[in-house]
Formats: sequence, C-alpha cells, structure tokens
Amino acid sequence: GEAGLDVYSRVTSFIATIKRDHIEENCCVVIVTHGLALRLFLMAWCRWTVQQFESTTNPPNCGVAVLERVDGKYRLSQETCAMIGCENEGPTSPCVAEGLWDKAG
Repeated sequence: GEAGLDVYSRVTSFIATIKRDHIEENCCVVIVTHGLALRLFLMAWCRWTVQQFESTTNPPNCGVAVLERVDGKYRLSQETCAMIGCENEGPTSPCVAEGLWDKAG
C-alpha cells in the first residue's frame, strides 16, 4: 500500500486545487475516497495535530462525512464526528476549523 505521507502530500495538492477552483460562496464539493485519505484530508484542512489525527478512526464502508462552512468556520457534522470518533465540543475541537482555506487566507 501507499505510505500515509504520500497520501497526505497528494491530499494537500488536492486541497490547493479546491482552493483555486471551488471556493465560491455556497459552493458544494463532493469527494469520494477511502477512510484513511478522508482522515488525512481532514487533518490537512482542519490543521489537526498528529495526536488529533491518531485519535480518530476510519469511517465504515460507504460512510458519509459532511464538512460545512458556517460563519467563516468549517465544522464537521455531529454525525461525522461520531463516525470518526472525534470530539465535537469546545474551542479546541478538531471538528471545527477557521476559514484557513478561503481565497483571502
């Protein structure tokens, strides 16, 4: 299999493409991927620490993860947080990220 670092590198490149091509207001992007790639995507997007990443688990087959932009912040749905096992409460929750990937940011 492919090393996690290689997947992480491809994910960050993909995020740059999303940032460049699909970050208009009210834009929806659907990503179909494997569990590890999903968690690495969330790690890069939300700027998780290694410890935060390692505290999550891969979603089940056909699991649906939802990341919404609300008031300039990106938040994983409660269902998504429960599915991957991350905390969804508090200011340091890995399920909430500032608008780090906005075009201006």
